[in-house]
Amino acid sequence: MKNINLSTWWKNFLTGVLATAVGVGLTFEVNNRVERHKHKQAQRQAAMMVIYDIDDIIYNFIREKETEDAFFKAAMYLFTHQEELETIGMDSLWMAAEYLVKNPANNPVWADDSSEKVFSSSMDVIHDLGDITFYDNVQECYLKRRTLLRLMETSSTFARPISDSFVLEYRKHVSAADMDGNGMMNHRAMAGLLREIYRQPEVPLYLQKYFMRDREYQSFIDHFIRRNQENKYLMNITDEDMERYIAKHVNKVMPAKPKLIVGQWDMRENRQHRTYLFRKDRTLSLTVRTDHKIGTYVESENVNVYMLAPLTYTMDGEWALKDDSLQLDFHPESLQIVAFDLNLNDLPRAALEAGSESIETRKEQYRENVLAQLRRQTAWSMTQKVSLGQSGQIMFWENQYTMPWGQAFTDKSQLLKSR
Repeated sequence: MKNINLSTWWKNFLTGVLATAVGVGLTFEVNNRVERHKHKQAQRQAAMMVIYDIDDIIYNFIREKETEDAFFKAAMYLFTHQEELETIGMDSLWMAAEYLVKNPANNPVWADDSSEKVFSSSMDVIHDLGDITFYDNVQECYLKRRTLLRLMETSSTFARPISDSFVLEYRKHVSAADMDGNGMMNHRAMAGLLREIYRQPEVPLYLQKYFMRDREYQSFIDHFIRRNQENKYLMNITDEDMERYIAKHVNKVMPAKPKLIVGQWDMRENRQHRTYLFRKDRTLSLTVRTDHKIGTYVESENVNVYMLAPLTYTMDGEWALKDDSLQLDFHPESLQIVAFDLNLNDLPRAALEAGSESIETRKEQYRENVLAQLRRQTAWSMTQKVSLGQSGQIMFWENQYTMPWGQAFTDKSQLLKSR
């Protein structure tokens, strides 16, 4: 009887040990599979992040190239029609000047290296991605971008021919009659500036080298496209995979609806803060705070002086939403200046002492001139394509412009809901 009980106990013991071993083994295998799955998903996420970044570089570079093409056409057209500069639109004159004058503050969108820093910051990135060729391709793309940026800064083929100091020197000799209330040159002064620019021997050479730059840019684009197609193949990532990644992590947008637009939205760009208040009854109020500048000619000193005059103004209007188009119509006659902080101490002493008007009277005269100028602006009606972020707290605007020679380009803005 004891032998039978011992045998039964031994069998139960072995069965328990075996069951425990099997359980531990299964748990270990399941955990391994879960970890391998997580690692594989992390690999794909890291790869898609980098592939998207390179695709984004390509997109933004193509967009910038299209803008440069439009600016070149403007500069070339005006170069061959200098006798007509006073009759050509101000936008075209500005485009030509921007194409030819150096801008130290200009930083291309495609030069943003934040994703590159994330990619390069981990010592385990090669192991995490699991493919050395993919890693090399990505590093090559980022290196080529840095090389092109250096080339654009240092090469005579790419560097713009006119310095900003050239423009500043020209402005010193512009009369007060040729400056507007913002301290900006009017149409006649801009036409004169462009004629001076076109007289510089470097300018025709720079225009001639456009085709060299264009070939280099296209080579850059083609190289990035080939490499990123190879990247997708190496990591087994399809276009559908990328679309899902972008929808989930990047383009979280939804169509705009009137009830979602109602509210207060803020936009900050170009040293300007705009607040749009959209009401349910389709009326609209705009408040603009900006660092305004006023230019004036001081005859006694024979100099143009520019005074900082931060101002805030408001204006009323109506809004309408049709499909994905947002129409804004403002009433310039409703425009009012509610804050005007002009410091006349920037004027030379002789100018302050000249004339019989008080300081306050002069400030009021400047204020009235600025108000009249703002009301004369023609761009108070606008239509833009609109969409909202998934949270409903971000609004995206997209405007398309067509230049006199038929070239179209796109301007994008972003607004944040404040209440």
